[in-house]
Amino acid sequence: MKNIYMIQPNSQYGDSIYFPYAAGCLVAYAFKNETIRSAFRFASFVWKKGDIDFQVSQIKDPFLIGFSCYVWNYEYNKEFARRVKAKWPDCKIVFGGHQVNASSEVVTEDYVDYVLLGEGEAAFEKLLLYSCGEAELEEVPNLIYKKDGKPVRTKATVTDFSEHVSPYCEGYFDNLIEQEELSFSAILETNRGCPNRCAFCDWGNIKSKIKLFDLDVVKKEIDWCSEHRIEYVYAADANFGMFRRDEEIVDYLIEKHRQTGYPQKFQATYAKNKPEQVFLINKKLNDAGMSKGATLSFQSMSENVLNNIYRKNMPLSSFMELMTRYTDSGIHAYSEIILSLPGESYDSFAAGVDALLESGQHQSINFFNCEMLANSGMNKPDYIEQYQIKTTRIQQHQYHVHPNDSQIEEYSDIVTSTSTLSQDDWVNMNILSVYVRTFHNLGLLQCFAIMLYYDRHIKYSDFYKALIAFSRNPDNAVCRRVYDMLEQKYRQILTGHGSLSCYFEEFGELTWPLEEGAFLQIIKDYDAFYEEIVGFFAAYFDVSQPLFRELLAYQKAIVKNPYHKKTALTLHYDFPAYFHNAYSNRYAPLEQKEMRILINEPDIPSDYKEFAKKIVWFGRKGGQNIVTEFETVDGAAEGEPS
Repeated sequence: MKNIYMIQPNSQYGDSIYFPYAAGCLVAYAFKNETIRSAFRFASFVWKKGDIDFQVSQIKDPFLIGFSCYVWNYEYNKEFARRVKAKWPDCKIVFGGHQVNASSEVVTEDYVDYVLLGEGEAAFEKLLLYSCGEAELEEVPNLIYKKDGKPVRTKATVTDFSEHVSPYCEGYFDNLIEQEELSFSAILETNRGCPNRCAFCDWGNIKSKIKLFDLDVVKKEIDWCSEHRIEYVYAADANFGMFRRDEEIVDYLIEKHRQTGYPQKFQATYAKNKPEQVFLINKKLNDAGMSKGATLSFQSMSENVLNNIYRKNMPLSSFMELMTRYTDSGIHAYSEIILSLPGESYDSFAAGVDALLESGQHQSINFFNCEMLANSGMNKPDYIEQYQIKTTRIQQHQYHVHPNDSQIEEYSDIVTSTSTLSQDDWVNMNILSVYVRTFHNLGLLQCFAIMLYYDRHIKYSDFYKALIAFSRNPDNAVCRRVYDMLEQKYRQILTGHGSLSCYFEEFGELTWPLEEGAFLQIIKDYDAFYEEIVGFFAAYFDVSQPLFRELLAYQKAIVKNPYHKKTALTLHYDFPAYFHNAYSNRYAPLEQKEMRILINEPDIPSDYKEFAKKIVWFGRKGGQNIVTEFETVDGAAEGEPS
């Protein structure tokens, strides 16, 4: 029998790695065909990066090897395929995945025999049938092959496979668990397709029709994850919560969690136009302790930009109501903004930040640089020309992964200028986004920004712009170190070097997004930072007065840190009630009230690496990097704020 191998190396997140789900789907679907089972033997997957020569040495007499390509493994896959072809010239090499299109360089490479475009199940099955003489090559849909040394493309069509065949239920991942020391995370796909056509995304272009997968199969996959003690499950649906049955799926996940403890956490990309159902789903997950946060995405707050990218957002009034509901229910909700979209400027971006924060999104705003995906609507010559889009190729920047030790660098193409955004403004936009994430969402100066907005009518963006200006002063050592790191990073990127991530050995063998890196650098100099920042606030407060001193002590105390796990503060102002109201969009003036608050967080790790992992990485999406619950005692108490 002819041996088939599938290569889908995924990144390692801490001590966890994802199953090679896409490759598994192709194998499971194809090998349901009796003709294919009688002609071929599925040998194994390659699911993580390692020494390629060693990986190749483990392959035995390959007839065909399929490569599932993403931005994080594309260069690795190409080098792997080159070495396979050099050792076994007759082995058929097939490339596919999100990182491949008709213009990809692999189309013309000698070491690649076939390129599959779009969804792969039906095409891969037909290609195997051709390989055993049961079909014609021209019958394989969405295929590029070589004829007389030149690429030829078969009919481009929307494929419709008859059923979703689960690689979990068919047992294709069982032996991986036995071989791998790392724990696995699972992809759960309950449907495929997206009704939206956002220009920056390739979902709508590749998957034009929504296909609901059999609910019984979905539940069996959940059973499999529960039985195999899979801790983390991520739903790959483009709009989870769109269908009524999604609530039933969540109920089943929770039931299995209660029975076995697994899965421990569930996360999804939620539907944009089903706020009530999405809220109910997240409330159930949160009550069960399984929530990783709810997504309330915008991508941009500018109507002009939204028109350019073919997207429509919920009204801000609805968003404010939702934020209040999520906050009151104790559910962490985060929003997403994509930088450098066509039509966005530095000023419109800053106005968008204000709109989100003013609507109560103090928990988490995730800022992403616009990446030019191979199969997105944005990656078309006429669109690029219309908006004068310029991209820069940089080192690939996945976060919370082990630094690339394969010696093969991966790359991303990010938008660094458009007709409305210069490269200098791109740098300034990125720095502002990091300051909002570091000092507001991660909590370092959040209380001050909120109070100045409500009581002094100072815009959030103006506050953080002023903080950036303060950071440029070389006398402000802690802040200047953060600013210099960011400016150096972004300027290096414009020259084609560096990446959007950082690495600090003292915080573990992981890459960090720049805002978390900045936060960790400040935490190292926690006391020095809060002493230094008094100079910044001299422009806003009389820093000698009790109000400022107590607010500073309160702000400092609620940011979780490795040094002070137990703190007692004597206050003459009711800060807890003031900020609780602000978080829930119910502003009430600050009341003078004598009280004593007690903060006791014994579970905060003292070790930097554990602190970074547990509080900054794991904690931020759950809003757990800031103390939100503490004991309050009315009345005066002995001692000054500590």
